[in-house]
Amino acid sequence: MVPKMSQLATQIEPIVPRDTYPVMRVAVEHFLRGVDLLSDMHHDMVSSLILLTLWRDQRVGRGHGPVGVRELSRKLGLPYETVRRHARALIEEGQCAEVKGRLALPVAGKRSPRIDAMLRRSYVNCARMLRDLTRIGVARFDAQSGRPLRSGRLTREQTAIAMVGIGMLLDGLKTLHEFSGGDFVKGLVFTGIWTANVKHVTNTPAASDRHVLDDSQRLPVSVLAISNALRLPYETVRRHADVLLREGQCVRVGRKGLVVPASTHRQGSNVRTMATGYRTVMGFLAELRQAGVKV
Repeated sequence: MVPKMSQLATQIEPIVPRDTYPVMRVAVEHFLRGVDLLSDMHHDMVSSLILLTLWRDQRVGRGHGPVGVRELSRKLGLPYETVRRHARALIEEGQCAEVKGRLALPVAGKRSPRIDAMLRRSYVNCARMLRDLTRIGVARFDAQSGRPLRSGRLTREQTAIAMVGIGMLLDGLKTLHEFSGGDFVKGLVFTGIWTANVKHVTNTPAASDRHVLDDSQRLPVSVLAISNALRLPYETVRRHADVLLREGQCVRVGRKGLVVPASTHRQGSNVRTMATGYRTVMGFLAELRQAGVKV
């Protein structure tokens, strides 16, 4: 049986900003869709993060020069040796250039059909999130600004939304990596389970509920459904789900599937991560306003 909210949990929950839970129910769905953007850069997750970080730095940094491996390690929140190994492979593939011991993208890699496609996907994803944030009363995004894209390049405003969205994606990936203790895939599986549990609420007016949703509002989800949603091998998802079950982070509801219960969301580490995510989303909105986007 899932335990009821303890007195300690009652004390923890108020530390988060007022709109944290409705914002994060919307934003984490955006985040999971955004993870697909990484496949536009490279088939390997870490290599994708390196390429995307280099590209964004050089795109928004107004001439930002090559980046050292140690700086990349710090930005990504990944071990130095992991970043160094993947960076070396990217250099050998010709996807990165080495300049005096530092990394940069080749000129041809800064603007290409692949990059254009990634920007368009980022914009569409962000526009959808902005409409959802508007629906729950947190943003004021003009629905006409999010109209379907036609052929041709993105407008200046659309490009700004796409670029700021990529920055938010990178921040979210770093937060998830820290939350999961360095096991990124485990963190993805956990996130995939709990967002699927409340997806039916997220897409309705009830998404504006400002509290942790009760277990009666959570629907179980199968390992197969999570595997399909995250585009991860079934066995990989099953193995990580078994670990989460043993740790008590989720529970199995008969043959219906898995649920991350409300008690897990009220644990200190989960509360702090939700608060961090909320601040990231608020930073995203603030950066868009600075760029002249009405949100």
